[in-house]
Formats: sequence, C-alpha cells, structure tokens
Amino acid sequence: MRSINGIALLNLIREHEPVSRASLAKLSNLSKPTVSSQMKTLVRQGWVIEIGPGKSSAKGGKKPTLIRFNSDAGRLFAVEINARQVRLAAADLEGKIVADASFPIGSDHCAESVLALARRGLEHLMACQSGPTDRRFISVAAPGRVDVERGIVLQAGSVFDWQNVPIREQFERDFRAPVCVDNDVNMAAMGELQFGAARGERDVVLVKLETGLGAAVVSRGQLLLGSHWAAGEIAHMVLDPENAVQDWNSRGYLESVVGSDRILAAARAVGSTAPAALEFLMAARSSRGKKRAVFDKVTLHVGIAIANLIVAYDPALVVLQGSLLGALEEEVRAIVKRVVPWETRIEISKIGDEAVLLGTIAAARKLAYERIARLFDTGTPGGTQPDARMLAGS
Repeated sequence: MRSINGIALLNLIREHEPVSRASLAKLSNLSKPTVSSQMKTLVRQGWVIEIGPGKSSAKGGKKPTLIRFNSDAGRLFAVEINARQVRLAAADLEGKIVADASFPIGSDHCAESVLALARRGLEHLMACQSGPTDRRFISVAAPGRVDVERGIVLQAGSVFDWQNVPIREQFERDFRAPVCVDNDVNMAAMGELQFGAARGERDVVLVKLETGLGAAVVSRGQLLLGSHWAAGEIAHMVLDPENAVQDWNSRGYLESVVGSDRILAAARAVGSTAPAALEFLMAARSSRGKKRAVFDKVTLHVGIAIANLIVAYDPALVVLQGSLLGALEEEVRAIVKRVVPWETRIEISKIGDEAVLLGTIAAARKLAYERIARLFDTGTPGGTQPDARMLAGS
C-alpha cells in the first residue's frame, strides 16, 4: 500500500500544486500521518519542494505549508536516431525541453559511428545541465525491430543494416544512468498520445512513411510489442499474391514498393525529373499515363495496408505521419472507405517530425517516475514495482 500511496500522492501533487499536506490527505482519502510520512521521504530526497505558507482556513489557525513537485530534481535526455541525423533533447521531469541539439549522420550509417555521434551529443547536453548526476534518465528512439526489455536493436534494415546492437548496455555503462530503448515508430505513437492527434484516445494505429515504413498499434492505452518485438512491422506485408513466392526478407515487399527511395526510382523509370519522392507524388496526382500509374500503385498499396490494419485492430483513430502520407491522404481515405464497412477517423499528425523526439522524452519521463516509485517499494530488491504509468502521463 505504501508504494501505491506514494504514486497517488505524486499524481495529486502534480495535478493540484501548490498544495498542502492536509489537502492531500482529503484528496487521497489517506490519513494525515500517512501523507506526512510520504512527504518526509519526498522532501528529503528532493523530489518535492516546500514553497512557503498558504492561506489559513476559514476558522483561522496556523497557515499550512504548501508543496510542489520539483521538476528540476532530475533531467531527462532523449535521443532520436533517424536516417539523416541524431537529434537530442534535455528536459525537466515534467518533460519541458530545456536544451536540444542535432548532428548530421552523413553517409556512414554503421552502428559504431552513429552511436558514437549520439554519445558525443549526450555528453554535450549533460555538460550544460546542472543538478545531481545520479538523476539522469536516458531514452533512445532507434530504427528497426527493438527488444525493449534488453534495449537491443535486433534488426534495422533499409538504411542502417544493423544486427543485434546493444544500445542500452553500452549507454548505461558509458553514462551510469538508466536507459530505455524502443523503436522510433513506437516512440512517435507515444508522442501523438501525449501531445498530438491521439490525445485522449486508447485505441490508435500510427503509420509512418519515409525511406522506411512502419506502424505502431496502441490497444486500450498500451503499445502492442509482439513476441518477436515486431508488432507493426508492416513493411513485410505482401499485398500482391504473385509476388508472395519471392524472398522479401531483407526489406519487405510493401516497403520495396512505397519507401521514398523506391518511389523515386519508379519515378525515374517513367521519365520524371522530380528531385524527391514527395515532389513526384504531388505532380503525378494531376498527371496521366505512366506517372499517374506509379502514383496509383503507391496509393493503392498504402491504402490497402491501412485498411488491413483497421480491420485487424479496430482503432478509433489512424494517425498518418510523414509528408509522403500527407500527399496521399485523400486517396487513402477513399480506399479505406471502400474496403472497411465502418467509419474510422484518419488524421494527419499535428506534430509531424517532432512526434518521435517528444515521444522519446515521454518514455524517459516514464522511466524516471518508475525509479521515483521505487522509493516507496517495501518489497525485496527485484520485486514487483508499482505502476507509474499514470504519473508519467502514458
């Protein structure tokens, strides 16, 4: 019960701050001695701050001491690894960004080089942040299929060609801080749930298309990960039976059709001089002949894939992320409407390219609050820890 009480009180402090101990006792239905005991622990550890006297009650008497959550008691560090750059942010424990940085990756996408770049970026951000060094929490959005429990990128094809990269182990050793690692599309879904189009939703599918293609599935408020950490790996969908006999293992059939590099290659094959896939799609929509045929093929594949996700998971909302999907929105909606016999909302991401980094910050915040929750754990080391999802806002 002490663990549950501690998390409940931290939730209430964040919701009602500044607040007195007496008010917390009323709000939580806990006894005043219980609240007082919990507050002593939180104040002593620095997670909660006493900020001075409040107003006396209507009956007069001693003014209560007000308290608030100390968002500067630790720091969150988020790392986003994408095809073009490593993006980083430092945030307080509420998730407010206080510093950020980005470093271009260049042509060398090997794990050793990219992670070295991420380390230098983290060292730079950490050097600029004050506060205790033992209260740093790191979250990494990585490409590919990620074993979340061990923090290992099992496989990242297309751009990176990584196999069994132990990010968590390396970063925990280098920075002596807790680290969580997840797939970048899952992180984007967390960003949408916290800050974007999916706020307030519990059943959501996010589809992200750039050079790579992926999806994240949220069911009843929880990310689905799968037994092989492969939930949402829709790049491997085969939508053409004639191509099912071919070996698509390395990249996947669907991504081989709709990835931005494959769209551009198809555009070149029909005589287009568009500098990028997005420009080709925008122009091809109003064209005829072979260029329009490429546009229709891409649109049909994306639309059917999204329709399949809808009938498999029945989300309330599908979030489309990436400018390529934005260019296909109207046609995708029409395909889904023809295929799926019930209406499902389809919306373009409101936070766009920021979704991954914001979701990575949210994941770091959840990690931090889980560690705070352990202050109240009365069990043996390694025992079951209290659920801090509500505190983390996830």
